Amino acid sequence: KVKTYKTNQLKPVSWRRLGRSGLLLLFIMTGLFLAACASVTPEPENPDNFIAERAQDRWDALLSGDYRKAYGFYSPGYRSTTSAEDLAFEVRTRRVLWTSAQYKEHSCQENSCTVSFEVGFTVNRPVPGLDKWDSSEIMEEKWVKTDGEWWYVPHK
Repeated sequence: KVKTYKTNQLKPVSWRRLGRSGLLLLFIMTGLFLAACASVTPEPENPDNFIAERAQDRWDALLSGDYRKAYGFYSPGYRSTTSAEDLAFEVRTRRVLWTSAQYKEHSCQENSCTVSFEVGFTVNRPVPGLDKWDSSEIMEEKWVKTDGEWWYVPHK
């Protein structure tokens, strides 16, 4: 005898009825769904704050001696012609030693920003009779947006 069901009557799904392959597929699909949700990068709350934080992060990396991290903030064009080792050598061998960097302000247009920092520095033996000279100066940096990311463009 064949059982018949009414068309508006649904049978409950049994976990046992899915079998091992069905359960495996269910777990894989759930994992993929969760991974897709986790990989979505949220947009920064305020793009103005984002450029200030990114520029400060570059300075923090330079001042702490993490030249590889600092190198990651430089524009793709700069990185295509200069290695991280070259950047580290340039910073370590310059006469002016940076001692601090404090974000001041920035102004942006569509895909470029000028970011100002008060940069503290020391010059060792600038003139005969003077061991070192400490000072600070306002420096302006150029940042450009390429492929949705902000990059530091150094002065030539």
